[in-house]
Amino acid sequence: MKFRVAAVEAPLTVRFEPSGMEYELSPGEHVDVEWPPVAPGEIAGDIEYGPGTVTIVERGRGFSRAWNAAGVEVTT
Repeated sequence: MKFRVAAVEAPLTVRFEPSGMEYELSPGEHVDVEWPPVAPGEIAGDIEYGPGTVTIVERGRGFSRAWNAAGVEVTT
């Protein structure tokens, strides 16, 4: 599953769990996130929102990957 997280009007911290990696987005920037495949009926992960922060939590095996707007992977 792929999805986009964008900072629209204010800076946004994107946190990846369980790794703890953080990526700061300035207004107008985004990251494209991909969760590893899961079995039918399973949930791949959770998206948690708090003021100024979005946390991407993976549930299954594997790990989340993310790329900035230039296509450079930021989760390595």
